[in-house]
Amino acid sequence: MATIRPPKPEMPLLRETADEIYQRIVNRAIAYAQSKGETPPPTAEGELFYDMWYPLAQEWEDQQQIQEYEFLQAFPIWADGEFLEAHGYADGVDIKVGEDIEDYRDRILEKKRTDEGNGRAEDYEVWAREIEGVGGAVAIEHERNDVSIDLYLTDPADLPVTEAFALIVRDKLETTKRVAGHDLICHPAETFVVKTQVKLIMIDETKRADAIALITNRIKGYLKGRTSIVYQQVGALFWVDGVGDYTDFTLNDAPENLTKPIKAVSSLNLVVLP
Repeated sequence: MATIRPPKPEMPLLRETADEIYQRIVNRAIAYAQSKGETPPPTAEGELFYDMWYPLAQEWEDQQQIQEYEFLQAFPIWADGEFLEAHGYADGVDIKVGEDIEDYRDRILEKKRTDEGNGRAEDYEVWAREIEGVGGAVAIEHERNDVSIDLYLTDPADLPVTEAFALIVRDKLETTKRVAGHDLICHPAETFVVKTQVKLIMIDETKRADAIALITNRIKGYLKGRTSIVYQQVGALFWVDGVGDYTDFTLNDAPENLTKPIKAVSSLNLVVLP
């Protein structure tokens, strides 16, 4: 599941406007002149003092924005583009071809949070997701014997990988990562079909096709990476433009929650009743 990023911090000292900065310069100039018993310089717009110092205040405003951006790039949870890739490179997490940037960020953060190397199930999940073509991985310990590690794999589209690709992943892990003594086998993830049946009551029948397409995408997004599938939460996804109400809603033929097996990936079968 994607990491929920905390909002970028508020840094008021790095968000001053040119007017605020100029006013601070004016205050200092007045205080300085008064400390020397002199008359403060005229500081209104059009005065020489203004013409000299206001452009500097504008530049200072720009530099504060640059400094804030620079500060945020030091943290992978907020870093952008090549800065995020630099964090990944430093931690040994390379971006995959075509990988979504937020999925890449999640892998970097996961690597930072994990004490890698002792061969826990979580280690095998991280190691597998580093391999090109692997989207998700669930490791189960002791499924076959006391030293077994079984990995269930999906591709970047969250579909089960092929048997052939599972063997490729196993070979790569065997030669680069497997902890001595572990009996490792990689499998395609199992498929857990979520039959979602509903009758849509449309306000505008011309929007039915678009509504069904949008609902399909929303439910697929909800199911991705989720073990507990909550009936009421799925129902809330039907409220899209053009839908006035819905009836006859079931999940796998019953009005109740579902629990996806840990080794499986959810597959949506949306049935819209006439």
